[in-house]
Amino acid sequence: MKSFIQAIITLLLVSGLALSAFAQNEEYYKPDSLRKKPTRQTTMTLPGEEPIKTTAPTASDVPIPILDRLRLGGSFGLGFGTVTNINLSPMAGINLTDKLVAGVGVTYMWFNSRRFNINRSYYGGRSFLMYSLLPMITLQAEYEGLNVQYYNNVDRRYVRKWIGSPMLGAAYTQPLNGRFTRGVHMTLLYNLNHQNQLNPFTGQSISPYNSPFVFRVTFL
Repeated sequence: MKSFIQAIITLLLVSGLALSAFAQNEEYYKPDSLRKKPTRQTTMTLPGEEPIKTTAPTASDVPIPILDRLRLGGSFGLGFGTVTNINLSPMAGINLTDKLVAGVGVTYMWFNSRRFNINRSYYGGRSFLMYSLLPMITLQAEYEGLNVQYYNNVDRRYVRKWIGSPMLGAAYTQPLNGRFTRGVHMTLLYNLNHQNQLNPFTGQSISPYNSPFVFRVTFL
């Protein structure tokens, strides 16, 4: 946990140094609201009559369409050779506010080792919330459910099991100019349930992640 806190502090320091360079990026950093703002009122006065108040629509009065709030992307990883590792995680989200994004994703992982004769696959999904604390810092909360594969020493066969992973963390975010992919996020998450994801026969972790710390590079 101490290392996790140090990593978050490091991300905050780096973002502070880069903040001034991106402070003028108004398309990326907006007020945290997607609600209508008060309309502009004008007063017309006709000779011999009481003043009449009218409202004139402005560009800021129109709520942002759902299509313009849609976020599409994901993360992926490919490794070939003696060990083959494939990770595909498409994601979709929507801006609830200018800073808050909610979304879902699916995950597929395949691991093959010729040296140790291991062939395993993992699949599942996730839901997440991302909040832009600063233009370069994004906080993230996530729940990931994965169907994992591990070896049963008693029956001498591989069995499958669902595991749930609540995660918390933060990301260093770099804005992009895509319509649906607004940024690339270098995210560090901490799996709060990693210590309970164990093989009941060997006591070894059955999570596809080697530690409670999960690092991802995500486009969203």
